[in-house]
Amino acid sequence: MANTSFKELKRQVRLKLLPKSDGATLLAVDLAINEAQKNIARVKDFDELVVLDTTHAQTVIDQKFYHVETDLNLVRPKDIYTIRYIDGANSRKLEYVSPRGIDESIPYTEIFTTGRPKWYTRRGKIIELFRIPDVAKPLYIMHSQWPATLSNDSDETPYQDLDDVIVTLAADIALSILEGGIASGWFARTQQLLGIVLREEETRPDIFYVAQPFSAKERKALGSYWLNPWVKEQP
Repeated sequence: MANTSFKELKRQVRLKLLPKSDGATLLAVDLAINEAQKNIARVKDFDELVVLDTTHAQTVIDQKFYHVETDLNLVRPKDIYTIRYIDGANSRKLEYVSPRGIDESIPYTEIFTTGRPKWYTRRGKIIELFRIPDVAKPLYIMHSQWPATLSNDSDETPYQDLDDVIVTLAADIALSILEGGIASGWFARTQQLLGIVLREEETRPDIFYVAQPFSAKERKALGSYWLNPWVKEQP
């Protein structure tokens, strides 16, 4: 089933703003719908904007810093969830380390030999890999996106079943624009409108998170580790 078009969203928002229907209102509605979608993305990474990119990113020999857009070529990247280093049977999921953790343990990573990276950290728009790659290999990156700007009537919202939230929030934003109000408080307003949707999204019994301390020493698995389904990494 197709998602709601920009034309239909504009129609519904304009209905909420009647009797306002002049040119300024039309411009405010266009802007407000796109702002509403971006505010939804700020509150929650919904599944519709979580993607697995397997075609754009790859390592570069002896390069440890990668800009998420100009080097990794990710499309409208927001948050990085996972990075996999693809090398056939030697493929591995890279482990995230906080910038503070890697800075305290190995402030100058060049003192180590190059090789297959095992860890990564994010510094703003920059991803740092350690070890520094010694070959060019693909990276599979799961990340969230910012919603694309809607401009043509045929463009569709990426969100499914959130039309009521988009329309109501966009009407509030458009009215604020027309009345010369200060654009503030939209994050809280978005949270309020999403309401039960957020609670349902957070309740996923098969997903849980386990924090582990960072150590530059690689842990070794003993015996035939590949036969143990609970071993999550290669030695």
